[in-house]
Amino acid sequence: MYLKANAKINLVLNVKGKRPDGYHDLDMIVLPVGLNDVIAVSRIFSKKKKARVLFDDEEKQIANNICQKVIDMMMARFNIKKRYEFSIYKKIPIGAGLGGGSSDAAAIFNFYRNKFKLTSVTDDDAMAMLKDIGSDIPFFVVNRPARVFGRGEDTRVIQIMKDYYVLIVKPQMNLSTSEIYHDLNETKIPVYNINQVIKGLATGNDNLIAENIGNALETPAIAKCPKIKEVKDYLKRNGFPITLMTGSGSAVFSLSTNRQHIEQMATTLKQLHYQVFVTTVLRGE
Repeated sequence: MYLKANAKINLVLNVKGKRPDGYHDLDMIVLPVGLNDVIAVSRIFSKKKKARVLFDDEEKQIANNICQKVIDMMMARFNIKKRYEFSIYKKIPIGAGLGGGSSDAAAIFNFYRNKFKLTSVTDDDAMAMLKDIGSDIPFFVVNRPARVFGRGEDTRVIQIMKDYYVLIVKPQMNLSTSEIYHDLNETKIPVYNINQVIKGLATGNDNLIAENIGNALETPAIAKCPKIKEVKDYLKRNGFPITLMTGSGSAVFSLSTNRQHIEQMATTLKQLHYQVFVTTVLRGE
């Protein structure tokens, strides 16, 4: 059996302040996109092997991996005895702000929920169970365009009128989410008009979207990786007004309904030695 675990992009990322638990309260627009990892699932029959996660067929496990935490949590909570091996083949770049690790974990959670017919587990239950393992995992359980609040556990589906192609451009540098939040100047956090972006998505008003998107983490991310600004500026100069850094970086994306324009730019940027992906927004309809 194979599972797909798709990436995400942030059209708005507002940081509202730091919480008593050390995390930040966020207000975001998050869109699922078609770029995905593939997870091969196989049953383990040997009594010597525990349920586990492998990455690109590597035998060694990665310490503190959120996918392994989801496996262990589901088996313990629901008394699951059957053991599975999850081999994750990465296509979503790490250190990019695209949510690949969280999406992998959500795909594994949904595998257990469906395989063992855990019909009593609602999406709200999933949010509560997963939020302490990884802040982005609850969004990927729903996996539809959404406004996301809090640490990421409060997900409210929004509507998108148009079908968008997505150009994702990844500089070579990977960024650490914890380091970007650490460097955020909390006295000078910009605030972006998320309601106007939601309106623009629902009505197909690209100008309204372009005028109001923003990411409060861009300033500390660009300080560590100036290529982010170079890519953003280049894309905007070349006819992509809906352009932004996603998450804590370092990937930058552009949205457009013009597939040919997207593919031409992708070809150009590949020649400049960036990682480049062309995909679509998943509207979840």
